[in-house]
Amino acid sequence: MIRIEAGMSAKSMIRGEMAVVVYQMGRRIMHMVSDKGYQPIIRALAACVAMGLLSSASLSYAQALNVQKEEDPRRAKNAARVTKEVTPSDDDNGSNDKERVDESFQPKGLEVGKFLFFPLIENDVSFNSNIYSTRDNVKSDLVTKIAPEFRLRSRFSEHSLNITGRVEEFVYKNHEKENHLDANLTADGRYDLSRDWEATGLLNYARQYEDRGSPDAVAGKRPTLTHLYSSRVGSKLREGRMTYAGNMTLDRRIFENVTTSTGSVINNSDRDRTEAEGELSTSYEMFPGYSVVGEVSANRRSYDSNRDDQGFQRSSWGYAARTGIGVDISQLIRGDFMVGYMAQNYEDPRFKDPQGLSVRASFNWTPSKMTVVVPSFERSIQETTTSQVSGSVRSSAGLLVRHELERNVVLTMTTRVSNDYYKGTGQSNWTYEARLRGIWSLAPEYYIGGEAGGRIRTSTVQSSEFKQATALLRFGLRM
Repeated sequence: MIRIEAGMSAKSMIRGEMAVVVYQMGRRIMHMVSDKGYQPIIRALAACVAMGLLSSASLSYAQALNVQKEEDPRRAKNAARVTKEVTPSDDDNGSNDKERVDESFQPKGLEVGKFLFFPLIENDVSFNSNIYSTRDNVKSDLVTKIAPEFRLRSRFSEHSLNITGRVEEFVYKNHEKENHLDANLTADGRYDLSRDWEATGLLNYARQYEDRGSPDAVAGKRPTLTHLYSSRVGSKLREGRMTYAGNMTLDRRIFENVTTSTGSVINNSDRDRTEAEGELSTSYEMFPGYSVVGEVSANRRSYDSNRDDQGFQRSSWGYAARTGIGVDISQLIRGDFMVGYMAQNYEDPRFKDPQGLSVRASFNWTPSKMTVVVPSFERSIQETTTSQVSGSVRSSAGLLVRHELERNVVLTMTTRVSNDYYKGTGQSNWTYEARLRGIWSLAPEYYIGGEAGGRIRTSTVQSSEFKQATALLRFGLRM
């Protein structure tokens, strides 16, 4: 029997246990051999085996210590919630910042059977220096936003189902025609087919008014009301070093007509369309921390109108194929760098089809347990209804930095530079954006926040240029 003395180290315990095992094995072997002439050889062999086993135990213990020392800071118990996110850039606008504070400052919710119900209401007061996003005749205003929200989250032992609903009412102090109501309803879930195989799904409806700064926005007396119906199904399977994934997305976009200041009607129905896309991807882990990844995708964009108001056929189909590497270096940096080829083919022969190099890169760097840094770059083809243009090729580089200043204070800085090149007219837009915001959870039931930002667009078409500065204060109540 092994006695464990007070203060005995784990390394000493392991060596003690191994020594006893080796001693017992040696005695059994000695009894099995009757010829005493073999005993010196056996003793020597036993000593060598003992030394090897003890050395192996010491090495294993050292490796275990190293693993503990190199514990992933994103999963460490005292790490910030912001560093545990798999894809922080999915929410670079900060709508979920209130959920990134420490667990002790999170609401507990209301129990509804197998679900938790989280009600919330936010109130923002913001200043916008250029509400119409124009180069000339710039107008500023104070905007009040009231946004009630609910979230329903499952508490199943496996699988998951979440439902989120949100309404946002915008009230302008001096420009009442800009007042509008946005709404969003989303249901998403995951079904665990096995430990390494899952299926996911999403349904979404969004009622939103088009941003005045959008290149496709029309000069209506009121902003354009849009409706988006989205659905997505996907699956991911992990088999040893291989990972397979697939997604199918179907979007339905509807644009309401608007009137001009003279009373004439701007027809937006020729922008109504259905977009379908499928994507397949796979990755192979060559050795720990490095994987070869590849993906292919195809899409179909079908407009309701065979021709738009200017007589162009805007329906198209396209594809993209990319390959590259996925990294998870020293448990501090993870992400993908992929390059390939993309193309979009339009039905109208007068359009110039955009095509060329496709790039997608995003890295999640966790320099400390409280900070995450996410640089990204992407080159893709964007849909547009700009006159005489088939599509735009967008090259965009961004940087997101999120830091937990205190357990109940989260700061986020985002910057982005993008270029949109319009095939057909040669128009080129450069857009520069920067935002700094913070959220301060005073208690699980309420929080305050603030944000300051700016956006500048330069263009080869002067009428598309503008400068805009924004600032806001936020107060939220939740349960």
